[in-house]
Amino acid sequence: MRADRVVTLVASALGRDDWGRAMRAELAAVPRGMQRRRFALGCVGALLVGLPALAWVGLAAAAAALGIVAAALVRFPGLETGLGTWLAIGFFVVVVVAYVVGAAGLSVRLERSMLLRGAVLAGASIAGAWWAVGLVASEGAPPLMSTAMLVLGPGVAGVAAAWATVRVSWAVGVQCVGLASLLAGFLLFFLWGGQTVAFAGRPYDPGLVRDFHTSGAPDLATYAVSDSLGSAMMLLLLVPLVSLVAAAAGAMVATCARRRRPSA
Repeated sequence: MRADRVVTLVASALGRDDWGRAMRAELAAVPRGMQRRRFALGCVGALLVGLPALAWVGLAAAAAALGIVAAALVRFPGLETGLGTWLAIGFFVVVVVAYVVGAAGLSVRLERSMLLRGAVLAGASIAGAWWAVGLVASEGAPPLMSTAMLVLGPGVAGVAAAWATVRVSWAVGVQCVGLASLLAGFLLFFLWGGQTVAFAGRPYDPGLVRDFHTSGAPDLATYAVSDSLGSAMMLLLLVPLVSLVAAAAGAMVATCARRRRPSA
């Protein structure tokens, strides 16, 4: 890929389009070859160094998520069942990298609108709501209670988006919950996956033990970790998507309400 395109892509992803255009103008005066590539790498490095602290937290969260999967493969070798395992891991890595890039870009944009702290709090609330759903479901709570708690996470997202929309704009409201959703996905995976690897998938409920006997897995711990880690990966995809849908709905309602509000 050409050096100027790399600078453009990174600057655009991080919400620094103006800075990217200025660097491309300077890049045009640099001779082609290794010198231009070094200049482009220096531009990208300067962009990364200037990221908000939250973006670096996102990088650390991504490293932790990848570390959890690596630890699971080392501790439970039976998880590796062939090409399908590596394809799933490859897809997981792509998702994690995409989330980190998206979170970095959104954190830069929201830092300017003073909504970064609110996005972090909303993300923790969304993750906590989904985590509570898992705990309630594992204790055999009534379906109505589990369903009500399942609505809580998206509900937090919708309220947060509506609040940000009323305060700033529809686009910023969705960006706020977009960042919150990515943070919630990472946090939930870290909690769920970390507990799974640390406790070998315990506790083993009767349904899991029954399914293990027909699974062909080498041992119960490996089967439990495979099942729970797969659920954690699914939540990493599901939580941000559901939260973004709720955010769009909340932002839309807030926008309509603001338009109907009589002007002073």
